[in-house]
Amino acid sequence: MKSSYSKYTDLKTVTQTFGLSLRREKLFPVNKMLDIEPSDWLKESIRLAYRAGFDSEKERSERLVSPVLTTLLALNDDALTIYSGHQLNVDKSRGLVGECDYLLTLGKKVIEVVQTPIFSVVEAKRQDMIWGTSQCTAQMVGSQIYNQNDGVEMPYVYGATTDGVEWRFLKLENNVVTLAEEIGSIDKLPTLLGMLQYILDDCKTFQIA
Repeated sequence: MKSSYSKYTDLKTVTQTFGLSLRREKLFPVNKMLDIEPSDWLKESIRLAYRAGFDSEKERSERLVSPVLTTLLALNDDALTIYSGHQLNVDKSRGLVGECDYLLTLGKKVIEVVQTPIFSVVEAKRQDMIWGTSQCTAQMVGSQIYNQNDGVEMPYVYGATTDGVEWRFLKLENNVVTLAEEIGSIDKLPTLLGMLQYILDDCKTFQIA
């Protein structure tokens, strides 16, 4: 199924459609942030990725984004599930259906159906971060509704859009989308891993039945 999330190409449209407001502020508390030293495997993976180069978004995803998320999985003893290319079908009439680049959930995979998404990662097509941020916002809305339909009430969900090198983070809470002032970068892997770990640790506090 072609993703209807991709029809959201600018933040004005997506915020007006879903009655959201935008704000920009710091998302990562300095007193709770710790840099995480990347493994030799991750550093070598990134080095080889640059050496091989990228001819498409798919290659950038496979060679840059996937190793970072796989590292997050390893750091947490498989206490999360990473869904790549799975459907998040919520409401076709509102354009909340289709495939997502990456969805993260807490706990190990039990079935192939996505369960309680907490974090959506969108690959920026043609390195268009505005487009990616807009699509990510729509997917965060979809994640909230998806969880509510499953009887899971979560206070907020996170998202990120990335071109493989730069990571821009978002948070959706009470119809407010927070665009993080902090920008992660694969060129600063310890800080980027620390940001991702902070998001996961924050979501671990949720009481999910």
